[in-house]
Amino acid sequence: MRITNIKTYKFSVPTQHRKDDAASKREIYSKSKPWLFLKIETDAGISGWGEGTGEWLVPMVEATLHDWAVLLEGQDPTQVAALTEDISNRSPWKGGPVFGTAIAAINAALYDIAGKAWGVPVTTILGGAQRQRVQVYGHGMRLSSPEAALESVQQLVDAGHRAGKGNPLETRTWPMDHEAVELTTACVAAIRETAGDDFEILLDAHGSPTPELSLALAHKIAPYRPLFLEEPVKVGSIEALEEVSRKSPVPIATGEKLFTADQFKELTDRRSCAYLQPDLVHSFGITHMLWIARLAEMSQMLMAPHNAGGPLHLAATLSFDAVIPNFLIQEMSEFWFNMFPNYVEHDWVVADGYISMTDRPGLGLEVKEQDIAKLPYEPMPYRQYRHDDGSWKGW
Repeated sequence: MRITNIKTYKFSVPTQHRKDDAASKREIYSKSKPWLFLKIETDAGISGWGEGTGEWLVPMVEATLHDWAVLLEGQDPTQVAALTEDISNRSPWKGGPVFGTAIAAINAALYDIAGKAWGVPVTTILGGAQRQRVQVYGHGMRLSSPEAALESVQQLVDAGHRAGKGNPLETRTWPMDHEAVELTTACVAAIRETAGDDFEILLDAHGSPTPELSLALAHKIAPYRPLFLEEPVKVGSIEALEEVSRKSPVPIATGEKLFTADQFKELTDRRSCAYLQPDLVHSFGITHMLWIARLAEMSQMLMAPHNAGGPLHLAATLSFDAVIPNFLIQEMSEFWFNMFPNYVEHDWVVADGYISMTDRPGLGLEVKEQDIAKLPYEPMPYRQYRHDDGSWKGW
């Protein structure tokens, strides 16, 4: 069996809502975001699918994939790790989200082909599933008011979730806005008091607050036992991360803006946080993510992978989650999950906070190729995310 061709499909999907920054009134979330699907075809009639979704990076990732087509054509697709490593070795530039996302799309599509050719799920190729179901949490926990928080949590519970994530401190208008701390704390307290101890609360600061503001928040919310506080500081200073991790009464998670095992090794060697959150679609795919998981395991750190993409992204990440011993919980968007049937056929069901693993061959999905080929694409606008004095707020 040999690779004969590749195809890419980029298209835009709706977001839950447009959101304006409370301080500047500028748009910070767009009405749509792009996804990128990769199809690798073979002379055996078996095709594999991967995802190269990267929001603003989609055009660059797509161009890279087509530039690399010559390195794929004529190759044996079942030599997954060897082939993706060979492509990585062709370039002197080893890191970065564009290359990492392109490799990840190829890696997943090759695993998908191998699983279909051998009639087994990808987890079998990876050594076997260590769990039959994967604990997940949903996006969309709104922290704009206690009332909004409770309404959004009830929506998640009704959809089968036992954990949800929201964005704290979003209302801040300057770097040390303690009113934003008090509002987030009120929302978290309402969730804990109403949803009870069986609902896990996760908070994603997106790497934008100051360390001091994140620590102020951590101490206020600690009595309500959030599972973790994600990205409490900007990427770039491991000292700032370690200071917050050391002083915070809430476990710290980070990693979605890192891409390579050597970047994560600095965190694992120093145990700079509690949980690692690499994004499989940016971190060079399943094969590379397994290296990261092993580094974390040696430092007794758990994995909580990032995921803000589509169904192929989720399928590849669930396969990874199922085979590693140090898994904690998986991110997913309940809003996009409900739209997945528009793009793929799948057998996932969220129940009691878990998704059961599929036993279908490959990644377990059938892409609705004719449907996605008709979908429009529009570039994702860049965010305006600023304090009320006009200074940059985050990201």
